[in-house]
Amino acid sequence: MGGKLQVYLTSVLIIVVSAVVFSMHSFQPVRLLAVLSEMVIIGVSLVAAYLLGNRELHRGIPLGLILLSLSTYFDLLEALTGMNYYEFISVALLVVGFPILLASSIYHIRERKRRISEFSAVLSNSLDGILLLDLSENILYPNKTACDLLGFNEGQLKMKKISDFLSEEGAKKFREARSALFAGQNLSAFEVELITSGESPIVAEISLVIGRNANEDPDSIILTFKDVTHIRRIESALVEQNRFQKVLNELITEVLESDFDEESYKYFLMKCVRSFPRADAAAFLLREDDNRFHFVATYNYDFEELKPISFAPEELIQKSSDEVVIIKDYSVDYKMDSERLKRIIKGGRLLEIKSTLSIPIKIDGEVKMYFNLDSLSSANAFDDEEIMNTAMGFGKAISVLLWRINTVNELRRQRELMERLSMEDHLTGLPNRRAFFDSAMRQIELSKRNGEEMAILYLDLNDFKGVNDTLGHDFGDALLKSIAKRLTTICRRSDLTARMGGDEFVFILPSTGREGAIEAEAKVHEAFGEPFSVKGRRVKLTASVGLAVYPENGKSIRELLIVADEKMYENKEILSKKLKKATIV
Repeated sequence: MGGKLQVYLTSVLIIVVSAVVFSMHSFQPVRLLAVLSEMVIIGVSLVAAYLLGNRELHRGIPLGLILLSLSTYFDLLEALTGMNYYEFISVALLVVGFPILLASSIYHIRERKRRISEFSAVLSNSLDGILLLDLSENILYPNKTACDLLGFNEGQLKMKKISDFLSEEGAKKFREARSALFAGQNLSAFEVELITSGESPIVAEISLVIGRNANEDPDSIILTFKDVTHIRRIESALVEQNRFQKVLNELITEVLESDFDEESYKYFLMKCVRSFPRADAAAFLLREDDNRFHFVATYNYDFEELKPISFAPEELIQKSSDEVVIIKDYSVDYKMDSERLKRIIKGGRLLEIKSTLSIPIKIDGEVKMYFNLDSLSSANAFDDEEIMNTAMGFGKAISVLLWRINTVNELRRQRELMERLSMEDHLTGLPNRRAFFDSAMRQIELSKRNGEEMAILYLDLNDFKGVNDTLGHDFGDALLKSIAKRLTTICRRSDLTARMGGDEFVFILPSTGREGAIEAEAKVHEAFGEPFSVKGRRVKLTASVGLAVYPENGKSIRELLIVADEKMYENKEILSKKLKKATIV
């Protein structure tokens, strides 16, 4: 029954009882005492029913008490009035109320035991550790998980205080949390290290709740904790991996923007060692064309001492493994020939290495390189699973990087080749017409900026067509190669000799005025003084040359070419027909 109804019934019954008592005709002490006793019984029963009705009890208990109090009330009425039917009602209420109270009480006790059993099972099987502490922080009760995590049995834990498991910093955190809890503040879970019976502490996430007695006064602290050591280790590893991946991405970007040469390898190793957990030194072993692995870069080792050393695949300590491996046994290295062993001990600090993390770098399914990270301080430096995962990811990233580097370098070589071919005469190997114009325009801009002169010589072979017609085009091509080779010998390093096409050649003479150009022209004619030996034949021929000087004869390459071409044909017209003819022996 509801609390309000019980209060109303109590009030009504008290009024009725009072009226009956004050209307009595007899006030004998014994009779008065009996009346008062029954009134007390009625009052106590109703108050008990009211109080019990507000607790988590079976509703039959307060109902049974109310029925019993009514039975007493009617029994009191029968005693005061002498009417037998009041006694009949009293007995009926007693017969109904007592079984209800008894049955409800038995049901409640059984239900209470069941709940206690379930609660105990939950506590015992909880995945979180639970400690019940008194206000002095003594451990009153530990559940099974708490015993397992802390490494003590229940009896041992009950003899300890929570402070026995806390470091100085952890105890400070606990006291601050306890103070905040009893101050009524909202308390979030906090982390501390708990000292266990094992070799290393655990990182625990702790929650605190105040335990209260029947008067709602604090009498205990319920401490719940869970082991988050592994989670924090994973989080820490992820942070390290993210940091390392960031460094790796930066390195990849830098490498792709430059040639991956020896210095790039050294820089790469330095960055990796500084960012990789517990690594002190590193080395790159690259498989070269001789199918042997060579040191191409090292960090914290003497590279010059190690550079001459190479290994056949079967000589490697990794045994040509294509998996990430941790090496702690270096006996294989001591079986090498004395010269290599001496260098490795001196330059590779073999006697100091405690552990090696060897990462294979594969391209197209074949190991092309080993990236070795060495610890000089601990044999267990790389034993964590997270480090192995980082290493495997790193190996894949480097494999992709090297593949891209090889691809980019090959494309670069192809572009350079195509660029060179586009600027090179395919027959003579001299710069071609395009290269001439490109170089000439740059040289004019430079001469203009420096206030200098420059000159060009335009050369045309005399009677080259006659040689072609007589001995064939193959012979003519061979002759052009021989002429080009001789012309390059009379030039300065700063000069450019180019083939314009056919039997025409051109010279660019930087920082050269008219007098210097005339001297250069004389050298060209001298170069044709001796016959050219081609395919067992000797050919004597001459050349007509025209010159133009910047800025005297023009301020653009087109203007200079026109002048030089005109001068060349003027010189050709001056030569006699006899001098124009080629002589073939």
